[in-house]
Amino acid sequence: MLLTKIIDAYDHGAVDYEQIMLRYWDIDRKPLIASLQLKPGQIVLDAAVGTGLNLPAYPEGVSVVGVDLSQKMLDEARKKLIAADITFKVMDLQNLAFSDNSFDAAASGFTLCVVADPVRALEEILRVTRPGALIAILDYCKSRDPEIYKWQELITDAALDLGFPTGKIKWNALMDYDELIYHSNLPIEVLTDDRTESPNPFLCGCQLLLKNVKG
Repeated sequence: MLLTKIIDAYDHGAVDYEQIMLRYWDIDRKPLIASLQLKPGQIVLDAAVGTGLNLPAYPEGVSVVGVDLSQKMLDEARKKLIAADITFKVMDLQNLAFSDNSFDAAASGFTLCVVADPVRALEEILRVTRPGALIAILDYCKSRDPEIYKWQELITDAALDLGFPTGKIKWNALMDYDELIYHSNLPIEVLTDDRTESPNPFLCGCQLLLKNVKG
């Protein structure tokens, strides 16, 4: 998906984004953030923070840097009341303007299925997090069930071009997390890989906890 198309889609859908997510993908973010085992004083990257659905789950005493391509999504995120310290930056996840090893941990919610190059985006997350850092990911993903996968193939073009609901959220309906985390040769250790299978091809998902094992 072209970068400009992504920005336009999420600028357009920013006000309605959270209502849509809570209607169709209402998932408690507390276990996701708790899996990072954050300690006071640590700095965490929220990769494509969006409207800030992860933010209330961050504990007091940590610093969160939330990046997103869409200024309008960040405007919605700023409305959240959270215990952690938060800084927002407009930034492309595939080209992060941070030094190597800047963060103690990272989280990503419904993000890698949207970016044009998920391998590049995960490479950037690994670059800016320290060796041993935990990375928590919640996302839509391709089903491991061949019958459901057939339906995902059918909705792929519409999901990328029209979105669901139409004109609101656009994503890759064939986002392949098996390829990304097991076959991309990235320096990661998979600690948790929980999949949500559904007969509805719109509702297949995954929750992952990765460890950065770069040298």
